[in-house]
Amino acid sequence: MLWENLREEEFEDAIKRSGGLCVMVLGCLEKHGQHLPVGCDSIKGDGIAKEAAKLEDVVVFPTALWLGNVMGAHSLPDPERLGKHGFIGINPHTLLTVLEELCDEIARNGFNKILILNSHGGNRALLDYFVKCQCYNKKNYATMWTGAYFLEDLAPASVLEIINSRRADFDMLSDEDMKTLEKFAEVPAGLATGHGGFCETALVYGTHPNTVAPERFEAECGLSTHRADFLQQEKISFGYSWSSNYPNHLNGLNPVGCTEAIGKAMVKISAERLARIFKMLKENDEVLKMVKDGIPS
Repeated sequence: MLWENLREEEFEDAIKRSGGLCVMVLGCLEKHGQHLPVGCDSIKGDGIAKEAAKLEDVVVFPTALWLGNVMGAHSLPDPERLGKHGFIGINPHTLLTVLEELCDEIARNGFNKILILNSHGGNRALLDYFVKCQCYNKKNYATMWTGAYFLEDLAPASVLEIINSRRADFDMLSDEDMKTLEKFAEVPAGLATGHGGFCETALVYGTHPNTVAPERFEAECGLSTHRADFLQQEKISFGYSWSSNYPNHLNGLNPVGCTEAIGKAMVKISAERLARIFKMLKENDEVLKMVKDGIPS
């Protein structure tokens, strides 16, 4: 059920059917190599959430494509020279304020469980902090977050294992698609599951195929420059480390051979897992008791 498509009179029934659960996708606008759109994170997460909602009734809140943590982009001096067009960097205080006010408004409309579905790696720390911030002022609803998809499920070796155990459910895949998955299963997982890489390309193919430019798969290099390795080796966190190692905002091998069919398979796997999470949260009110009784740690 899509929030924006419901008539006012339908909300009461939607809240009952969803068990009070409303989900909201959080992505961002940023570069993902030259073969994917800058809205990659937001649109793929939105697509997966909508597929999962077909399997298990929840209400999907409208995705704000620009909302997400790419705050460092705000200080980029010259997008044309750097090749960094399309980024939208929002003040971190604004991000937290908007997230809280959206959650408050969702709850005011009758939902008592809000699950944020993250579709951008740069949001993880922000969301960990945000769900803690939600404990500062007592709420009458539960705020949680999880991934819109899970990379451990989407590493090519894992995908092959799932497909081979249920081959009839993945009849969209050709023999050539299976060979491509087998090829990528042989490389270190990080070279297939990285930013803008094989798995992320597949998810965009599976949700918005017309936005993928396969002729640009090899336009830029996604291998590390190792410029910031000296910091990472000593477990030092630094805001510029990742972008210094991956200046093309691409991490891993070029996704040559990736297809829409492979994308449909990965979206199916991701949506099925999300649907299981939705069902569990709908049927279990323990999180609401924790909000009422618990002391956050």
